[in-house]
Amino acid sequence: MPAAMPAAAQTTGPRRLIVQTALSVKRWLVPATTLFVSHQLCEVAVPVVVGLVIDRGIVDRDLPQLAVWAAVLVGVFVLLAWSYRAGVYFLVNGIQRAHHELRMRVSERSLDPRGFGDRQRPTGELLGIGGSDVQRVAFGGLLFVHPVAELAAVVAAGAVLISIAWPLGLAVILGGPVFLLLLDRFGRHLRSRAEHQQRLTADSASLAANAIAGFRTLTALGATGRASRTYADASERARVAAIATRRAEAWFVAVSSTATGIFVVAIGVIAALLAFQGAITVGQLITVVGVVQVVMGPMEALAVNVGAVWARAGASAKRVLSLLEAPYARDTRAGEQAGPAATVPPAPALAVAGLAGIHLRGLDFAVERGEIVGVVAEAHDAAELVELLGGRIHPPRGTVKVHGLPLDEVDADRLHELVTAAPHAAHTVPGTVAANVVGIGRAASSPGDALAAAAFDDVLEQLPQGIRTPLGGAGRTLSGGQRQRLALARALAAPAPVLVLHEPTGAIDAVTEQHIGERMRTATAGRATVVVSSNPQLLVRADRVLVLRDGMLAAEGTHDELLATHPEYAEAIA
Repeated sequence: MPAAMPAAAQTTGPRRLIVQTALSVKRWLVPATTLFVSHQLCEVAVPVVVGLVIDRGIVDRDLPQLAVWAAVLVGVFVLLAWSYRAGVYFLVNGIQRAHHELRMRVSERSLDPRGFGDRQRPTGELLGIGGSDVQRVAFGGLLFVHPVAELAAVVAAGAVLISIAWPLGLAVILGGPVFLLLLDRFGRHLRSRAEHQQRLTADSASLAANAIAGFRTLTALGATGRASRTYADASERARVAAIATRRAEAWFVAVSSTATGIFVVAIGVIAALLAFQGAITVGQLITVVGVVQVVMGPMEALAVNVGAVWARAGASAKRVLSLLEAPYARDTRAGEQAGPAATVPPAPALAVAGLAGIHLRGLDFAVERGEIVGVVAEAHDAAELVELLGGRIHPPRGTVKVHGLPLDEVDADRLHELVTAAPHAAHTVPGTVAANVVGIGRAASSPGDALAAAAFDDVLEQLPQGIRTPLGGAGRTLSGGQRQRLALARALAAPAPVLVLHEPTGAIDAVTEQHIGERMRTATAGRATVVVSSNPQLLVRADRVLVLRDGMLAAEGTHDELLATHPEYAEAIA
């Protein structure tokens, strides 16, 4: 079936995403813009008032006028300082709120049970997009505050200069927009470099995250050296791209700053010549020089904001959109009749036919009810298999069926009724131990058997309130191994007829692993269980073990048979 598109995918381009993100917090950005405009206008007003103090107070020796304009100067300084501080308050609040809202959108899409219908997305990529890329897009809201204020300063400076000598003001007002258009055109190369660099950086981060997640498997397969070299190569490419991007950005800023400096210095020289000829007064000369110095900052900032900031925000917006607009692996309207009670053929409970993905190639196997099947695979193969068996991603080719029902036809909201695919990472949620096993609001379900099967019973004896002990959101009261046992208990307590476990004992000591292995058969009775692991304590209790190499089925048999006939298997689980 064709992959469904997300309902939230209404954005048509990265620039529009930046605009939409900024408009979502306009009640904060509008007052911030107003206050920063006020600040910039006060900056321009300072040399104007100073010029009036000189011409009307000092040159004319008029004490009342001197007092009036000196008081005006003090008022301008007070308004200048207050506008900036209040503007920062509104701006920071607006940017942070935009950052939070966009991060929530990305998080919801990443965690959506309907998954991704186009390709598998590694954890590192999701973290990169939800972290730095979202932040850059949110900070794109600065482009709707600072450049507006800076442009207001340029226009105000032009108006002041027109009132003194119209050719000077006209040069500022007409030259500024032309200057910005040229900078935007020159900035295209920088945007392209920034996009390439951010993509390479995300790729290296993704490799690192996946290597850490599958470290135990990589060690068992003797592939840590190759994984390290792969990451080193990716990291080097990201480093070279980052240097090239920073070099291009430095040249861009240097050229724009130099051009701006030449522009404003030329205006200052012309003003000096006019004063020498007597066309303008001494106070007006000071006003022109002061205004030109003030306007240099906004013009340089305009160049940087429109160029560098826009380039980074635009590149990140493309990556965020690639996630938000990714098609779903399944439609929420599909499979209205889905569920184990609707269609339950006698066998097999889990059937995999021609399953292929980015790493996997044509897998075929079946798991009966009450059967435990072990899978030994490289880290990327294992991660993709778990995602596919759990229905989190749509297989490009092949099918995964539970009791004859294809997972890609199951409503995402009901997928958990068919398959429980426990992630490799162990997480806890705020609540008691019991709530972390059976879920909040399901206190009637007893988690005792699942906790015992996961060898968590000895931990309960140490907790002050036993099964009712509250845990923090990060489970800081538990060790890493204890959190993993709790996550395993959660998976064992789930009612789905198919259970998929991914390295469920990677952070657990050998003695506890043995206890879990001994209890695994009873805990999974009546369910089809797939254990993706290189742990011999679990594999020895599997009915059969599948060995994958390069994404394909390389060997199949019991643990003892494979030990006797396949030396590579013995090395993989050593």
